[in-house]
Amino acid sequence: MLQEFNGANYIYKLSFDRPMAEGYVSADFNTLFISDMTATLLPENKSFNVSKEELKYLTSLGEGACLEINSNKKIASAFGILNDNTLYITDKCNSNCIMCPMAEPARRDGHTVPFEIQDELIRYMPCGMEHITITGGEPFIIKEKLFDILQQLKTGNKAHSYLLLSNGRVFASHEYCHKFAEVVPEDFLVGIPLHGPIPDIHDAISQAPGSFIQTTAGIKNLLATKMVSIEIRIVVSKLNSKYLVQLAEYIVQNYPNVDSVKFMGMEMLGNANVNSDKVWIPYEEAFKYISPAIDILVNNAIDVAIYNFPLCFVERPYWNLCANSITAHKIKYAEACANCKEKNACGGMFTGTDRFLANSVKPIL
Repeated sequence: MLQEFNGANYIYKLSFDRPMAEGYVSADFNTLFISDMTATLLPENKSFNVSKEELKYLTSLGEGACLEINSNKKIASAFGILNDNTLYITDKCNSNCIMCPMAEPARRDGHTVPFEIQDELIRYMPCGMEHITITGGEPFIIKEKLFDILQQLKTGNKAHSYLLLSNGRVFASHEYCHKFAEVVPEDFLVGIPLHGPIPDIHDAISQAPGSFIQTTAGIKNLLATKMVSIEIRIVVSKLNSKYLVQLAEYIVQNYPNVDSVKFMGMEMLGNANVNSDKVWIPYEEAFKYISPAIDILVNNAIDVAIYNFPLCFVERPYWNLCANSITAHKIKYAEACANCKEKNACGGMFTGTDRFLANSVKPIL
């Protein structure tokens, strides 16, 4: 948040160099120029003070970053050269996963970022960013407009690598796959959730009849384009934990060329919280089902990672697979973690999941 922000616009180029700032203005960019502890909005010629914390954050974004500032003076989104940037498309989704951290009303009636704002954000983004994640909801809810967004990102050389999070159902259409292959930037990874090895399990979790057939066909069609890499994401819950070995075998048999498989702990908000009695499984129990599935995948030369699991719930031989995967502002550690000698290496737990885990955390001494 920029506490003293007084601008009239909502998207700005960030600059720390006066000539660069003037160049941005000449190129028709609203610009937020920082000098010492003062921010000047150009061409508005309005100034306000920034705090040390605000300055530290803005500096981390780097020269030429894009800032979207809402009416509450909060930075709604930011795109910087070295950031793990996120382009959010919509709350809406054509599935309603029983363990989704967003609630059903948001999936059904939630906000979609207006297209004109998406276009302006992309125009303001610096070129050559390290990474962009494109996510929702289901990004393809906006249909062909997503192809326009991908084309703009590609033409503008906005990032070196991309991750698109999608339920994959749209790619069951060969027409969509063909259009996608035409506009997709290079070094593009698509993350697709697969909840079980058979329709009954997958569809019960997605709460979308027919989604297993669509998702599995979509993965197959995307792999056939040879234009993108695919990671399969397995969110582990009470509903699918006992079938993880069969799911690993299904992946090996049907998608041996998949880029990787990610086993993911739940974020217990939204649908997941409402349905906690149906989906929650203690992490130490979950890992007993995850480890043999990992072994099958690794033995078949498929890369694996474990997301959202604190190290104390994972057997030591598998620690090297654990990623610090939780967004910084969502990370929480239990009181018992203070004495853990592996805390600095551990990714912690979701703030929404800590009440389910806090009493079972076992610090590594």
